[in-house]
Amino acid sequence: MSSVAEFEAVASAVFAQTEAMLLLVDDEQRVVAINAAASTAAGVAIDDAAGIEAIRFVATRHAPEFRRALREAARGGSVTQESALPDGSGDPRSVAWSISRVGVEPCRVACVGIDVTASRDERESLRAQAMTDQLTGLPNRAALFEHLGSIVGSGASVLFCDLDGFKRVNDTLGHAAGDAVLVQAARRLRRAIRGEDYVARMGGDEFVIVVPPDANGSFEGLARRLLRAIEQPMVLPGGVAATVGMSIGHAELLAGVEPYGVLRAADEEMYKMKSRLPTRTTADAD
Repeated sequence: MSSVAEFEAVASAVFAQTEAMLLLVDDEQRVVAINAAASTAAGVAIDDAAGIEAIRFVATRHAPEFRRALREAARGGSVTQESALPDGSGDPRSVAWSISRVGVEPCRVACVGIDVTASRDERESLRAQAMTDQLTGLPNRAALFEHLGSIVGSGASVLFCDLDGFKRVNDTLGHAAGDAVLVQAARRLRRAIRGEDYVARMGGDEFVIVVPPDANGSFEGLARRLLRAIEQPMVLPGGVAATVGMSIGHAELLAGVEPYGVLRAADEEMYKMKSRLPTRTTADAD
């Protein structure tokens, strides 16, 4: 057997047996051939695949990008793209496609799809961990800045909240009690806001709440609601009760104001409130 024939035999076996999805597409973006993996994933019989549109092998929402990738590959480019499997397949997998031309006369484009669901899920899980405060489960400082960056100029209200009396609880009752206060404070703040509002732990005993523009809302009304929620006694490990208060500063995320700027302005307002009229209960302000 010639080396060419041997290569073609091996290539044919790989095409048929590999776990990767393989499509061979013509210059009209219609399928010339598919392998068993593509057949199973898309629910298209191998014998019925010839002549159907290649976009049948990706989710409808990804069809425009897949068409563009096929056109670019047909012109001699090499394209990578990630897409979901077809709608109705019942399979939520994500597939990374490598698309390139393998023949000129007639034009043929090879699409090689690798299942990347596990690695994508792992990336998303790691990203979620990196953006979440591990103690309270709230978005952390990094997530807060990302959120603020996405709504710059929106006119959203930013509330900088600092617990009063937290240091005293932490120093007298221990770090476990302090952690319990932070967890309960986070839970109460989350319950006190609306579904469209955003609450994050800035760090230490500082929390930030971001409220979309609302002509019917007011900073004063929200602040009173938050203070009432926080000032209720907290039962800590060992049955010990503690009460803390909170000082709140307010600023607006207007056009031309960056996240650092709005947080600094809200922080400054919070400290004015703390020095002028601290919301203390049974513990002194920090």
